[in-house]
Amino acid sequence: MQYITIKKYTMKKMNTYIYALFVGLFGAVAMTSCSADEGTEPGGDSRPRVSLFQYEPGEGYNADNDLRIRVAANKQTTEAYWLAEPASDKETSIASDGEEAYLDKVVKEGTKIEGISGESQADVTITGIVGEYAITVVAVNGGSKTASELRFTGVEWTLMGQGQLTCQVLGGVATCNVYKAGHAEWYKAEEPIEEGKDIVFKVENGQVTVEDQPIFSDPNYGVVYVNNMSGSPTGGSIGNGVVTANLYYYCSAGNFGTFAETLTLPSAE
Repeated sequence: MQYITIKKYTMKKMNTYIYALFVGLFGAVAMTSCSADEGTEPGGDSRPRVSLFQYEPGEGYNADNDLRIRVAANKQTTEAYWLAEPASDKETSIASDGEEAYLDKVVKEGTKIEGISGESQADVTITGIVGEYAITVVAVNGGSKTASELRFTGVEWTLMGQGQLTCQVLGGVATCNVYKAGHAEWYKAEEPIEEGKDIVFKVENGQVTVEDQPIFSDPNYGVVYVNNMSGSPTGGSIGNGVVTANLYYYCSAGNFGTFAETLTLPSAE
């Protein structure tokens, strides 16, 4: 049997040392993402048309409020324009003037996408989104226009104060700033273990979801990720100011198992 071992070392903001951890290796974990070639086959429509693919914005950007989209045009498209605005504003505009008028608005008020002409593709990075936005791309060929849309919700975080994250996998308790999202019951523990790596707990109807996110780096195995959607048991809950989640820790070499971790929220005082 093979084993994963985390060597003894000190993590940022942790009050204890991290001792060796031995967990059975269940197999390599394959990370999936959009490939660089995705979105290059938009089809053979007789009208101008684009397909949209959403990506992480990349280094130097804030994934909470920034995104990158790939625009893939068919051969009937001579140019394309994009416009991002609050979803409610778009809905109001269409209700008032109609969908065709909104396409004209995107062409008139939006930004032309460089590199789109015929069967082609281009990437657009959009920054600073707070709240739910509609991102509309209009493909044009003379008087013919069609629109494609994606929605993105930019998170506005408000500092609640300092809380505590237990981390059984590392054998310690970290004190960190805790933020709450403005649009939903989401809580973010800021850099509890390692600088630049937060952990977000999403609560809906009393249930807790932790999506795939990096939590710390191990000198032997690289970046360690966490979620509560893999392994067993899964799920979580919230009560009395404490968020509990059964977190599954893994890296490219295998996994460290599932641990019941808690985030104690700042007091309301």
